[in-house]
Amino acid sequence: MLNKKIGLMALLAGFAASEMMAGTLTNYATGDVLLCFRKGGLDMVVDIGPVATLTGASANQIIPVSQYNATQLGELGNNNNLNWSAFTWLGNDTLYVTSPRSSVDQQTAPWLSKAAGSQDNVALRMATIPVGSAAYNLANPNPNNTSTVVIEESASAGNANYPSGNSYSTALQGSYGNNFDGTFQGNPEKTTPNNFQTAGKVVRSDFYQMTPNDGYAQGTWLGYFELAPNGTMTYVAYPSTVPVIQSINRTNTTTTITYTAGLYGTYTLRGAADLATAGAATNWPAITTLTSGDNAVHTVTDTTTDDIKFYTITAQ
Repeated sequence: MLNKKIGLMALLAGFAASEMMAGTLTNYATGDVLLCFRKGGLDMVVDIGPVATLTGASANQIIPVSQYNATQLGELGNNNNLNWSAFTWLGNDTLYVTSPRSSVDQQTAPWLSKAAGSQDNVALRMATIPVGSAAYNLANPNPNNTSTVVIEESASAGNANYPSGNSYSTALQGSYGNNFDGTFQGNPEKTTPNNFQTAGKVVRSDFYQMTPNDGYAQGTWLGYFELAPNGTMTYVAYPSTVPVIQSINRTNTTTTITYTAGLYGTYTLRGAADLATAGAATNWPAITTLTSGDNAVHTVTDTTTDDIKFYTITAQ
């Protein structure tokens, strides 16, 4: 198991105590989320604070990531073909890792929770990143680096500028490609399109929690990170998903509706007999609150004497 803090005393023994305090990311605590970018031979490592801030948010709460700015990210070049991911770990080997979406509005398949020993290997690899960033910055101070941001060289293996730890790129890629040197089950990175800055469309990566499990279980979907073309990042916690009416069947006065809702949020079935006077769908009369909290197909009935009736599902 990893300690709660990433200690730098042994790693930076050659520096005076006052110089240690001058380094960035030296106060990194286990459970702080690392948001990392890489492009063109440079990485940017950002400590965006405790994962509890994200897990403790309310449903659909939008949390701006304010720990870095456009000038810092601009050192990596423009935002096209930019690689990024977010992740952390806890002392009990619980992992939190992004999974990149291929379609902006479609949730990814969850990562799997695995045994503590397996996840500990991932955590150990992750833990080399804040150590490497702090060591690199002490050896190569950058005026754009702050207490939460380090801009560093991508290659740390055999690099004298890294007396300890690893760069983000080296820790992620290792000898096996983008999965924390073969310790993790997949690639956590999202790569922006080559026209990202001009296309005007955001990209997203889902954020999953994987509590150690003796078997294999799906991780818990917590929300998603969203990167805008201008480089700003936000996190959306426990988002409502788009509800879908699968089918509508009527027998006499009973209408049977099958639907999917989502993991988070409150979903309401609404109906209207006359669209000309019903107004906005969100104002249609509520019929019932629907079952949610999963991705399963559910069934609900509505008894009505209306000859024609339209149905919709709203989420909040």
